[in-house]
Amino acid sequence: MELVKITPLGLIGENEKGSTLEFKSSSPSKGRILAFRKKGSISGNHWHKGLSPAKDPEELLLISGQIRLSVKAAETTQALEERVVSGPSLIHIPKNVYHRVEALSDVSFLESNSMEEHASDTFYED
Repeated sequence: MELVKITPLGLIGENEKGSTLEFKSSSPSKGRILAFRKKGSISGNHWHKGLSPAKDPEELLLISGQIRLSVKAAETTQALEERVVSGPSLIHIPKNVYHRVEALSDVSFLESNSMEEHASDTFYED
């Protein structure tokens, strides 16, 4: 899956209390969206043109659960590429990449953008 970059989070500490992981965000956004999706739900089905700096690339931190990520170049008849991703992982989706997320389990994720940034730079196929 060359269209997106997926980075497992780095473990920086673990003890009897739990674990701590780190990720470095490249997003210029001041807002964040925390989302919870139920197993079997589908999200996305869209792409971003990069009109908002927070969507170029889009940064999605899959905190927990497992998803099927389907991607292709936007506005093409190209076949979808699919990959199963487990949290915690950081997913970078460049502009002009159509993406769809199917929750294979209950999932939680953090988007590195505000709802306003999302709404102003989201496009759907006809």
